[in-house]
Amino acid sequence: MVVERDARDSARFERTVLPHLDAGYTLALYLTHDAFDAEDAVQEAVLRALRYFHTLRDDRDARGWFLAIVRRESYDARGGGRAAAQMVPYDEGVHGEVADRKPSPEDAAQSSDVAGRVRAAIATLPDRLRETLILREIQQCSYEEIAMITDAPIGTVMSRLSRARARLAEQLAGAMDVRELP
Repeated sequence: MVVERDARDSARFERTVLPHLDAGYTLALYLTHDAFDAEDAVQEAVLRALRYFHTLRDDRDARGWFLAIVRRESYDARGGGRAAAQMVPYDEGVHGEVADRKPSPEDAAQSSDVAGRVRAAIATLPDRLRETLILREIQQCSYEEIAMITDAPIGTVMSRLSRARARLAEQLAGAMDVRELP
């Protein structure tokens, strides 16, 4: 009977939490600024999620619940630090998605340059603004999900998102020509 329940719980965990690993890694990478720390944070988050899976009340909340755990683990991982020689910076060309068609060398260089500027601008945002922007614009989380993940009121989420967008636009306005955007 216990084995049967454990098998059901494991299957439910795999079905509800594991599909969000990529979203967790993306969030962790933006919060830690380090691929190794992001991997560690997601691994720790999976272990913590598995340990406390019984506290998840509604499977529809699994994404936000898991991203909240990833967020906490990311801040812990970032605080732990690593030797500078062990750090490997995130490189969109190595870690990014593979496109179906190859762009021309000029397009690839321009796109990489634009993406690099955007990533650099995002990296300069304060933690609370950066995490809110990533959760909304990259992870496509609702305001309610972001509020739950960050443990902040929805009004605060909206304010942070507005400030993050304004700062990002301000930083990119001087650094980029609008014609450069894809």
